[in-house]
Amino acid sequence: MKDARLPQGVTHERCWCGHLAKVKESIDFSTCMGMKFFMCPNYDASLPRQASSSYERPPSPPPLCKWYHWIDTEQPAWAVQEIADRSRRARESFLDEERAERKAANAKKERKREMKEFRAEQARNRELNRKRREEEEWQEQVRKEAREAEMKRLRERAVEARAAEERGDKTGKYPRWTQGR
Repeated sequence: MKDARLPQGVTHERCWCGHLAKVKESIDFSTCMGMKFFMCPNYDASLPRQASSSYERPPSPPPLCKWYHWIDTEQPAWAVQEIADRSRRARESFLDEERAERKAANAKKERKREMKEFRAEQARNRELNRKRREEEEWQEQVRKEAREAEMKRLRERAVEARAAEERGDKTGKYPRWTQGR
């Protein structure tokens, strides 16, 4: 509540304890927002100061009287408009937050999907590389066997040529036209 002026045409009232009542206006966000009322000047609506322990807090005396009386019976148009605006802003804020959460969830889902695709592609690449290495190893093995077979053939030919030279028949390693007959 906040202090307010007495509306025109309304007379001051007195509370139960006989004092002239204060004029206040409700500022809380409720169905009473903007409405004016009378209140006993001895009514302490403020909360006592917060202390770290109950021993430090001075005891607050109870109010002498808790009298109040509403001056307005209906909310003013500005208060109704303010409540509607606040409600609209709160709803928009809520919807914005919901959209942001949905967007973040979708982004997270998209990142997760991309990571899944990336990992699947990595697995495919690893498999392709493994197959390529196996193929290269197999081809290297085939080439090695071919080289060994060629070396074996050349060794056998050299052994035959040496044996022919030792026999002296000159039918060994040189071409036929170079050999004497």
